[in-house]
Amino acid sequence: MNRIRNLIGHQRSGTTSDQQDSNEQQPVAINNDVDDQSTVFGDQSDEIPDTVTLNTVVSGSLTIGDFQRQGFVNRCPTFNAARTMPLAYVLLTKGFFCFPSEKAYEKFLDNNRTFNTLDTNEGLGIPLFHAISAGVIKTMFNRHAPIMRIYKYMIIDTDTEKPPKDGTLVAQDGSKMLYKYLFCTIYQELMNDYSRVEHKFVFSGETAPENIVLANYVLTRGTDTKMQGLNLRWYGTTGFASPFGASVLKLLVLDDGMPSMMDQCKLEEFEEYSKSYKGRSLGKLPIWATYSDKCSTMIPKKRSLRLAEFNVGETGRECSRGIIDIPIETQALACMCMVLHDFESRKDRRGGGAMVLPAVPFI
Repeated sequence: MNRIRNLIGHQRSGTTSDQQDSNEQQPVAINNDVDDQSTVFGDQSDEIPDTVTLNTVVSGSLTIGDFQRQGFVNRCPTFNAARTMPLAYVLLTKGFFCFPSEKAYEKFLDNNRTFNTLDTNEGLGIPLFHAISAGVIKTMFNRHAPIMRIYKYMIIDTDTEKPPKDGTLVAQDGSKMLYKYLFCTIYQELMNDYSRVEHKFVFSGETAPENIVLANYVLTRGTDTKMQGLNLRWYGTTGFASPFGASVLKLLVLDDGMPSMMDQCKLEEFEEYSKSYKGRSLGKLPIWATYSDKCSTMIPKKRSLRLAEFNVGETGRECSRGIIDIPIETQALACMCMVLHDFESRKDRRGGGAMVLPAVPFI
């Protein structure tokens, strides 16, 4: 009997050793949690400052080979800072605005929503984007018309720079001028017998990002896209069958080889590939950005309503507070977020300028 106990004891001790070796191969986050999602935006308080140190499980000494031995490869960028971008609606103004930081939004309100005082150093007090939806009637009678246009505010020095093409002069301080110009035009296309919907983002300007496609199926949740060779998923977006909009979204960085609506362009192919896929679940993936409308306000403050906020990770050491030096990836993701906010808030008739339009499906 003693010999049998010794054999069982050795087996248990060997199992524990194997588990420890396996755990040592797992990516280690700051909070000693191996869940990728908790490593990027793990501690989300009501007020997230504009500069927050972040780590993802892709950072550190682990290599692609280490991830391959674990059964997955994820090429999520290493984030060193986080940016909070408020979405706001100004009363009696068409569309809604996206600000580069909380400080920029507060400065905008302190300036009484005007640009009489132009901050040429950081660009504080100025919205980064102004999104204007085309409305349901126009898109019903003209399927080729854009569903939304997003305008960008930009400060230039006329001594060394040229104004943006077809830009509108908004304010001026000596040689520094504030322009507003069309930055992104969003088109909608129905495909595969109306089962697949694609939203195409066409950017313009000398420093514009590459064109982007958002894809989803009308009867499924989630919206996929691809940027800089990475498959991404906006987790939480509602499908055609849901009468309610989502209040929280997460932008996940998919593992290489995971099912994606960008790679499987037909619903049958996507479902079949999803069933056969044996990799990690979505709950283990790193998060690049989050959206939430839980901070929305119902009572205007200085004729402004806060609609939602967009939190996004950045690879720089710190985030600029104004409209100057915004990473191009952040700009592209913010444009996607504004389109998704417009859709989700219209369906559920939440907050601000989106309430004035009737609810429509994301098609």
